[in-house]
Order: sequence, then C-alpha cells, then structure tokens
Amino acid sequence: MKIITTAIALVIFAGCKPTSEKSEINTHMAVSDVKAENLKGKVQQVVIETYLIDSATGQTGKLESKSTEVFDDSGYTASYTNYTAKDSSTTIFNYVHNARGYLTSFDATKNGKPFTSMKLDVDSMGKYNLATSFDSTGKMDGYYKDLTMNEYGQFTGGNNYHPDSTLKMSFKTEYDSVYFKGAESKDSVGKVTYSSSVNLNDKKDPEKMEEKNVTKDSTTNTTTTYAYNGTDDAGNWTQQTITENGKPKKIVKRVITYKP
Repeated sequence: MKIITTAIALVIFAGCKPTSEKSEINTHMAVSDVKAENLKGKVQQVVIETYLIDSATGQTGKLESKSTEVFDDSGYTASYTNYTAKDSSTTIFNYVHNARGYLTSFDATKNGKPFTSMKLDVDSMGKYNLATSFDSTGKMDGYYKDLTMNEYGQFTGGNNYHPDSTLKMSFKTEYDSVYFKGAESKDSVGKVTYSSSVNLNDKKDPEKMEEKNVTKDSTTNTTTTYAYNGTDDAGNWTQQTITENGKPKKIVKRVITYKP
C-alpha cells in the first residue's frame, strides 16, 4: 500500500547555482511506480491474491486478501484497492499526480465511507515541504516535515508530528537504486520501534527480509524469505511463496495486465 512512509515518487534537482528563472524549475519526471515496483513492460494493472498456507496440510488455504493496483499512462499509481477477507473490508485509495508525476494528494475510503486523506506540498524544485494527513471527518490528524529524498526522488527520511506540533515518530528508508532495501522507525524519544533489512536477488526482487518490532513489553524478530514460481512473457513473476521463521505462511498469485 502506498503511504507516506513508503516509496512515494519524488525527484531532487541537483546541479549548479541557477543562472536564470527557467533553470530554477525542475523539469525531471518523478520515478514511476512501475519502475520502483520492479515491473517490466507497459503495465496497466496488477491484481494480487494472497492465500494462507494451511499449517496442518501444507496446502494453499483461505484467501487472506486481494488487491488491485491501476497505473496511468506514465506508470504512476492511479488507484489501489485492497480487500481483506478477515473483516470483509474493502479500502480504495485514489492518487493525484501533477504533470511531472509528483504526488499531490490521495484519499481513501473503507467500505464506501471516508477513511483518510493527505495533501502534499511540492515546490518547483521537486522538494516536498509538507505532507498533511486528515482523518475520516476531514480533520487534520498530523503532518510530515523535514523530508529528505534520494537522487531518484524517493523518501529517505522524515518526521511525523501531531496536530499540536509535538513529534510523533521519525522514519528513514534505504534503497538500492530505486528498489526498497529497508526502513527504520523511531518514537518521539528516539527509541527504535521498527527496523527492516531486505536482500534482493539478481532480478532485484526481494529474497529475504529481516524485521524487528519493538513494543513496550517485547521485541519480535521475524525472518521472511520469498521464493518465486513462474514468470509471464514480460519476465514479471506470477507466483510467490512466503516463509516466515522457517515456516511456509502464504502463497501470492499475481496477474498483470499490459497496455496494448
């Protein structure tokens, strides 16, 4: 799911001191979501079904979730729909990008009712100055500032504040080129509450992830491995097996539709 702490596409203009008004404007396109998600070809839509693996039989069990991601003609996510079988809920995100691919806002509904939304302020240099989030009633519930990006325009860090401007949390992310490699979150006093590190295979798809979740009472470490079974004609994987701490947990099936 595409939220502020994941790979929202941005671009930083790097160069010499501008000598004219025209040179002060960043004309680069933000990296596309298709590229950042390591999808090959002219992708129009990705449908993912995730099934739990029956611990007793080892066979594919019940549907856990189903998501549909739709891309615009430039490869940016236009909408993301996720259905969760456990609570029979459907969440729909709609995204708005400017002419250069920078995300300027999104809104979400859950079971047809307003759920959350965000507005992002980006300047002519491709720098995000502020991202403000709103709850289901349209009331501001927080904002992000102090945002940093890599040369591909993806967030590498930032701070999340409560409406009263007190610090809620901070985050940082790491990439191999445009491919996600890990993240870390800290609480308001600087204590690490979450960290992850991702190993990529030679195709730049995840093959292993180490995660640590820290709560007030406990610390949980999880090792997740990913195995791929089958690719389509464009070279994108079509099935993935997820194993957590040595136990098979999920089967992910992916159907990709391409533009003519």
